[in-house]
Amino acid sequence: MSDIQFELKGDALPLDHAWVLYQGLLSVAPWLADEDGIGIHPVLGADTGSGKMILNRRAKLVIRFPAARLGDLQNLSGQSFEVDGHKLTLGTSKIKPLTQHTPLYAHTVCTSSEDERAFTHDIINQLDAMNINTRFICGKPQKFFDGEKIAIGYSLMLHGLPIEHAIRVQQQGLGLHRKLGCGIFIPHKSITAVGAIDAV
Repeated sequence: MSDIQFELKGDALPLDHAWVLYQGLLSVAPWLADEDGIGIHPVLGADTGSGKMILNRRAKLVIRFPAARLGDLQNLSGQSFEVDGHKLTLGTSKIKPLTQHTPLYAHTVCTSSEDERAFTHDIINQLDAMNINTRFICGKPQKFFDGEKIAIGYSLMLHGLPIEHAIRVQQQGLGLHRKLGCGIFIPHKSITAVGAIDAV
């Protein structure tokens, strides 16, 4: 697994853009629907205060992918598609290997549980099943549209990970909805920035 980073050309996206972005990408890469290993990172932009965010010239679309899909993804450079009435174009791409640093952070992790206590129990069970040795901090609840309803997840910080476990978490992710930006872990500078409400 690696990340591929595209220059993203466009003016704006909805703040809650995961589902509509995925649908837009399907229009130029329908094979995404059948690739379980794909994870589409949330796009970063400036909140306008009106439910949208502005994309600047440094905007990026980052996709975590298995090596077998490298060629298919590189072929997307230059492709355009529409998201919520906004035209987006994928520019040049570059490959970024998974980090070998910790702690790791995911903006949203979603399990089948919306209650914080049940969510924490789910995460403990998933980490145990993956033989991952870590402590974690559960942060603020995050709401997003999953194609059917408004779903709830939580931000999550993993710290104290052995490097081989950090790689495994990045490769496999945690929870549901990887194509909607959930359960995708990236390096983070500090465990104090999560807005923590619980630690295990």
